[in-house]
Amino acid sequence: MYAGTVSTPQDERPQRAIPEFGFCEEKARLQDEFLAAIQELNAVLSDQTRAVIEGDSDFSRFDVLIHLAQEKKAQAKYAWIAHVESHHCGEA
Repeated sequence: MYAGTVSTPQDERPQRAIPEFGFCEEKARLQDEFLAAIQELNAVLSDQTRAVIEGDSDFSRFDVLIHLAQEKKAQAKYAWIAHVESHHCGEA
């Protein structure tokens, strides 16, 4: 007696979109911008911390700079996330 195998045609299986390349330059650029924004925020926070430690009574002058750096960081972060989600270049 012959026991045959039933095969499923390739077309019936769900296909996953596989990127044609493993490296996305735009993702890397946006990630670099995000990291630079984090470094900028950390630098301003360090400056304010140093001012407080040194007894500078005008340490609050950094608040606006901190706010601007936080906004820049958030914009860079969400630009990176939006790109990865739309381009699917974060999938491994």
